[in-house]
Amino acid sequence: MIVNIPRERSFSIAIFRIVLIALSASLLAACTNKPYIGSSQAIEKLDVNELKMAMLADISGTVVSDGELDNEVKTDIARLTITPLRRSSEVQIAGDDRITRPVAVTFQKAFEQSLLNMIAEAQVSEATAIIHTRKPTTPLCNPARQALKETMAKAMQADPRRIKTIEDRAVTLRKIASNGDPLNLHIAYIKGGLDQRSAAEQIIYRQEVDNPTNSSLHDDEMSCVEMPDGIVGASYILKTKMGNTLYFANNGTQAKDAGNQTLWRYWFGSLKDAPVDKRYNEVMDYLEECGLNLTR
Repeated sequence: MIVNIPRERSFSIAIFRIVLIALSASLLAACTNKPYIGSSQAIEKLDVNELKMAMLADISGTVVSDGELDNEVKTDIARLTITPLRRSSEVQIAGDDRITRPVAVTFQKAFEQSLLNMIAEAQVSEATAIIHTRKPTTPLCNPARQALKETMAKAMQADPRRIKTIEDRAVTLRKIASNGDPLNLHIAYIKGGLDQRSAAEQIIYRQEVDNPTNSSLHDDEMSCVEMPDGIVGASYILKTKMGNTLYFANNGTQAKDAGNQTLWRYWFGSLKDAPVDKRYNEVMDYLEECGLNLTR
């Protein structure tokens, strides 16, 4: 559920957060005998981490409240993604696609819903979502709350858990596409990538691109004809109320390319975190090479 906080209360909360973060940073600098210049970095880290933890709590709530999601999947999401990401900025999940895909993609769906919630609550001032895949993103090549068989690997077509991941994100991505400012959604794919979709998928995708209500949606066919496996995934660049950057990214395989074993990778944190910064630059460098310059 999206909760709208009154403007006066939002302003008071924002002022309180800034004062609290500043005091915490000052105490940290004093305790560590660091010069004041380090306190500004500490403020940024605390600010970004506060949003990260708020989103992880929100994601947990979304997962737990999903009455159609298997309890086993809920437990695995908490154990394999939410809990590790509270302690680290980089997490990997590897194994049978039948087990790992419901965990990985359901977490991504819950993140996307949390992003919408945080924007509605004015906790995120600006956001850019980039789905960078070989073919246009699977959810927008399916009708809302549906999953066409041709959009997934044959092994997935009789698997309700994996089918649900497509149906769910077909909803959240449409919400993002129609959200408007301050959120932008870029569907970035290789040259000729749309042609790799079926005729039905292409029609559905084009309808979404041409839909005037999808004011946040940007169709970005790139100049590159190849995309390394390590790039396939998504990136979300969020700005806190203080203007600091929180970055979430994942890497995996599209439903059409699902195999027996899949490695999923996540990054979630400040660009001051080395693994997060490395992933951010890796993705942005590739997009720029392919003619898409979005954030730098």
